[in-house]
Amino acid sequence: MSQTLLERAPTIDQMNDPWIPQQKEINVSTAKSILVVEDDCGIRDILEEILREETTHQVFLAQDGETALSMLQAARPNLFLLDYRLPGINGLELIDHIRRIEEYEQTPIVLMSASLSREDITGHHLRYLRKPFDLDRLLEMVEETLTA
Repeated sequence: MSQTLLERAPTIDQMNDPWIPQQKEINVSTAKSILVVEDDCGIRDILEEILREETTHQVFLAQDGETALSMLQAARPNLFLLDYRLPGINGLELIDHIRRIEEYEQTPIVLMSASLSREDITGHHLRYLRKPFDLDRLLEMVEETLTA
């Protein structure tokens, strides 16, 4: 994993400079898709940028649970990255809806929250990131979860 989390794509004049890090090659055969459900647009944007910059995975975004559920008609995520506090249905309720869909019964889910109780985490057998979290830890958890 690189030291710098948010590297920018090189400009045209930097592309042949050997001292400028070049963009990584994307191996389409190992790329997976991640559905990020986060109502805070700032956090959602950061998560999208980090996942697009630091992984080869395709990222889909939803601002609430209802939008996420409707996206499942077209998108087939390999991982759900969910906020707990969402407008409408919360993250745990969204997990219950997702698990009722046959194709997603075993799809990994990572729940992000600053306020979730240990009982909720263990009772739902969740992968969990306590907010605020380190972005390197997020990336590690995403890769561990997708390769498990």
